[in-house]
Amino acid sequence: MGLSIVLSVITIAITAIINLRIAEVYLKASGKTQALFSMIEGLRFSYQYYVVGIGILAFIMAVIGKSEKTYKKYFALFASLVAITIVFLRVWRIFI
Repeated sequence: MGLSIVLSVITIAITAIINLRIAEVYLKASGKTQALFSMIEGLRFSYQYYVVGIGILAFIMAVIGKSEKTYKKYFALFASLVAITIVFLRVWRIFI
């Protein structure tokens, strides 16, 4: 369970760093570039979707973990689901 939680935290941290970089690029862009920023985001920052692999690994580890149904297991499952979901949300818009 502990490794699953650590992997979830790593996934969330990497996603936050990538989203901060996306927000920085967006703020430095001109008006025309900001209007078409979803294309730029998809091309320049497409590697952000590879981070979901770590979150999926954390989820699998939480599901097949040997501990009984304790709060730690539920927290590990919740953290891994948050880590997977946050990759696909456009969190960088919050940082603007």
